Amino acid sequence: MSMEKMRVELLSDWFASAKSVPAHWDRFWFAPASTAWIARVRVAVALVAAIQFWVDGFWVPSWLAGDGWFDLETGRYFIGDGISETGSAYRWSLLFPFPSPWFALMVVVLGGIASIATMLGIGSRISPLLAWACLITIHHRAPWLTTPAEMLLAAGLIYLVIDPGRLAWDWRPKRHDGQERVLANLAVRCFQVHSLMWLCFSIASMLQQQVWWNGSAVAMMSRQRDGFWGGGYWGVIEGTSWFGQGATVAILALQFVGLLMLPRASTAALGYLAMVILSGLLVVFDGDWMYALAILAMTSAWLPLAGKADALAGKADALGNQQ
Repeated sequence: MSMEKMRVELLSDWFASAKSVPAHWDRFWFAPASTAWIARVRVAVALVAAIQFWVDGFWVPSWLAGDGWFDLETGRYFIGDGISETGSAYRWSLLFPFPSPWFALMVVVLGGIASIATMLGIGSRISPLLAWACLITIHHRAPWLTTPAEMLLAAGLIYLVIDPGRLAWDWRPKRHDGQERVLANLAVRCFQVHSLMWLCFSIASMLQQQVWWNGSAVAMMSRQRDGFWGGGYWGVIEGTSWFGQGATVAILALQFVGLLMLPRASTAALGYLAMVILSGLLVVFDGDWMYALAILAMTSAWLPLAGKADALAGKADALGNQQ
């Protein structure tokens, strides 16, 4: 076979593959999916959000009140209020015009109730939207005091507004609620794409820091005395020790494993196992257990329902063949 003929065949195959991209795109985003799939993710995200509001109740009223530890003047300074190109205009919070500690407590309680309602399937799309509003109100008041978990949860609550789904034990009557919906699939895909983007940005952010290249990142975490390893539990880890360097490499490697395995149905369970181990390491060495729970809740969207994976794959293939 001549080189020219091989080149023509390769180009033909490439164009044939390119022509199928729109069909694959439509199938990925807009094929109907089980409402129980997104509902399972809803329960996980809402449960973690409820825990987050419970934690906020211990510090938000005393810290973020008008004359609290992080008072209004300090809060406005740290968000760059009045300074151009800082984005302060987009960090609006009800805790600025209403600085009472009782109002701050009301925001926390309301957010917790809305999260529990979301978990139970009460309030449909209103409950996750209300929980999101309360979470953002707290975050925008003091973004420097909040944690990475809040941004993952905020995104997750907004995706639940697209379609909160339903489980067999949901109290609402079924009425005309179908078992499969396009919006249910769209919500799941938002969770999935967001979790992959988070992994990409997390890896890129770590690799910009020298401590992740020389293996001393975990040792630095242990010195901050936030995790179980520091603070007198098991002692401070040496940056040159094989254990500290191995744990540093493991945290990076687990994220690569998740990035590669989560998108494939055949390896999604292994990818999620990597996220479970990663979350455990973050708790042990960094102490950020809320971040660990948020990671597990968001990435649970990659786990299909038991017995549904093959059916969904077959339905997607049939849709692609029709197109």
